[in-house]
Amino acid sequence: MDTTKEHDNRDERGAATGTGEPSLIPGNAFEKDVQESTLGAEEELWLADPRSLKLADGAQKILAGAPEGHYTGELIDCEIEANTGIHQEPSGVLEDLVSRRRHLLEEAERLGRVLGTSGTHSIGDWREQEIIDQPHYRRLKERLGWLIRRNNTFALHTHYAVQGREKVIYLYNRLREYVPHMLALSVNSPFWQGEITDMQSSRILIFSRSIHRAGMPDPLGSWNEYADYVDFAQRSGAIKKLGEIWWDVRPAPQIGTVELRACDAQTEPWRTGALLTLTAALCDSLKEEYESGELQPIRPSREIEENKWSAQRYGMTGDFVDHDSHESIPARKVLTGWLEHLESRTRRDLSSVARILDVPTGADRQLEVYRETNSTYEVVRDVAERTRSSV
Repeated sequence: MDTTKEHDNRDERGAATGTGEPSLIPGNAFEKDVQESTLGAEEELWLADPRSLKLADGAQKILAGAPEGHYTGELIDCEIEANTGIHQEPSGVLEDLVSRRRHLLEEAERLGRVLGTSGTHSIGDWREQEIIDQPHYRRLKERLGWLIRRNNTFALHTHYAVQGREKVIYLYNRLREYVPHMLALSVNSPFWQGEITDMQSSRILIFSRSIHRAGMPDPLGSWNEYADYVDFAQRSGAIKKLGEIWWDVRPAPQIGTVELRACDAQTEPWRTGALLTLTAALCDSLKEEYESGELQPIRPSREIEENKWSAQRYGMTGDFVDHDSHESIPARKVLTGWLEHLESRTRRDLSSVARILDVPTGADRQLEVYRETNSTYEVVRDVAERTRSSV
C-alpha cells in the first residue's frame, strides 16, 4: 500500500515534521537496496578496578585508539559497547563480537582494568560513576536526572534487516510477543548495588520499567503511525535522535533493521550466539508470515507484560500465560514448544538454542557463586574470569 500521500506535511526524508526541521527518519527508510535477513548486534561490557572489582572508568581512553566503527561509548565511562559488521549468518556476527572482546581485554589490561559483561554489575554503585561529557548524555542527565544516572545496566541488542515499511511494522508488532521468551533465556542480572533483588533480570527493572519511552511498546497500526509518533516526539523536543526511543523492540530506520533489545548481556559468547540464531530464526518465520499473507493476531501489551514479568522474576522457572487459552503453562515447556515450532520453519541450526534450555542461566550461575561464597565480590570475580576465559 502506498502511504506517501496520506499526509500533506510529509517531507522529502519520509516523515511528518510540520516545521522546516529535517525528520529523524531517512526518506528511503526500509526502501533502499539492502540485503534482507542480514544480521548484526551490539554488546555492552563493563570495566572494573582489579583490586576492588568496583566499576571503574577507562572507556573513553579505549575509544580514543579503537578501530573506527567497532566500539561506541555509552552513558558512563565504565561502559563500552562493541558493534559488529553486517553478516548473513549468526556465526559471522559472533566472530565479530569475540574479536571485539579480545581487543577490549587487551586494552583493559593495558589500562589496569578488568573487563566483564553481565546484565548488571553486582557491586557497582551508580553514585560513583562518571557520565560521559558529550552533548547527548549531558542532555539526558539534565532531562532524566536521577533516573538516567542510576542506569548502570548492560544489554545485548540484535538486528535483522528488513525491506518494506509495512513489513517492518508487522515484524515489530509480532516480535513484541516474544520479548518474554528472549528475556527468560538470557536473564543474567540477579544483583543490584550489592543486593539480591529476587529478580533474575534486575536490568529490566532498572532500565525499562523506570524510564519512559523504554520497555514494552504498544502495537502500531501502520508505518505512518510510527512516523507520526516520531514526529510527535521530535517536534515536542522530547527526543533529538531516534536512539532516545528505548523500546524492547524498535524499528531502526537509519540502518534498515528491526532491533530486539530484550536480552541481558551474556557472559559466555556461545549464549550470545544462540540468541543471535534465535533472533534470526524468529524473524525469518515472521517475515514468512507476512509475505505469505498468513498474518497472526497482534497481542496487546498488557498481556505480554504478564509474561515479561514472569521472565524478569523467574527466568525459565516461572509460568507463561497462553494468549489464547489464558491458562498458565510452565515457561520451560512454552520455550521448548516454541523452539520446536521454529525448527520446523527455518533453515538455521538451532542446536545452540536447545543447549540454553538444558543448562542453568547466567543468573543461576551468579546466584550459585553467591550461595557458595556468600560474597557479591566473588560474583563479580567469577563473571570477569568467565568473560576472559570465554575467548
